[in-house]
Amino acid sequence: MQTQLTDQERVALAKLEYQLLVPGQPIKVGRYPLGQVLAHIYEPDGFQLFVIGSATQPRELVLLFKGSSGLRKGNPTTWNDEWLATNLPLLQALLRHQRHIPSQLQTAARVLNGLVAQYPRAKFFIYGHSLGAINAQFALANCQHLGRIKHAWLYEGANLYPLLTTRERRRVQKYRARIDNYIDIFDPVTLGYTSPTALVGRLRYVASERCLLPISQHMWAGYRFNAAGQLQLRALDADFWRTTQREQELINTIATLQQWEPTWRPAAQWAAALRASLPAELSLAQLIEAWGATGWQSPLHWCQLPEWWRERKET
Repeated sequence: MQTQLTDQERVALAKLEYQLLVPGQPIKVGRYPLGQVLAHIYEPDGFQLFVIGSATQPRELVLLFKGSSGLRKGNPTTWNDEWLATNLPLLQALLRHQRHIPSQLQTAARVLNGLVAQYPRAKFFIYGHSLGAINAQFALANCQHLGRIKHAWLYEGANLYPLLTTRERRRVQKYRARIDNYIDIFDPVTLGYTSPTALVGRLRYVASERCLLPISQHMWAGYRFNAAGQLQLRALDADFWRTTQREQELINTIATLQQWEPTWRPAAQWAAALRASLPAELSLAQLIEAWGATGWQSPLHWCQLPEWWRERKET
């Protein structure tokens, strides 16, 4: 059934992950009935997944990995589970080149392996968008029976590949042809795609149009389909490489600056203490401006600011 769906119908199916589907609810995409919602898995760490298929002896199961609820539609629980505990730590890990796997991703791998064991005769088809795509990437990289996953369609998720171990990378590379990873370069969420091969799955570069709102861009608004429902793609072009180069420069810069954190932290504390002790007529900005005129440029010299100020006062 999944092979008969058009690209447009697959996007419509992926969008269902943001609806509150309930067990027993029939699911139909276009002309094709896909069965019903068999389960809504909602784990304590906020991970959510919908299982869709036939109620009796399912041969094909669709797994919808739910994405983030958003800042406007969410609630304190989802803000904590999806943003504070998952999205932001992941962003930090990607920018710092440090492997950190939040709880939701580990839960995704455990749940997928559990479902594969629960339905030993079924073929699995995976959909995920945004956080759902990220959770799906890690789940696929840790699936104990990846051959049972017939295909996965991932949309607008950050590139998790840099955080994977060598073993995880080998696993997803082996089944690369079964995973389509769709990227809109105008979507700021799609961070870290700097190579056509260093990713989970095959890179599908969407021939998108720029929208006014980043949120709309992220939610497929830039996607364009032809009359047959085929998604418009394009070969990797200068725009793609220019964008990925800027992203890589940003990532490298932040990773480099990270080494100065032990210096910045005490420097900021000293600067605050200095400001409290300065005469009213002398601002901290003036002090820093005068100090900067000495030619010191390295962030390390922030640590020497208190001593420099004491020497200036003595003279």
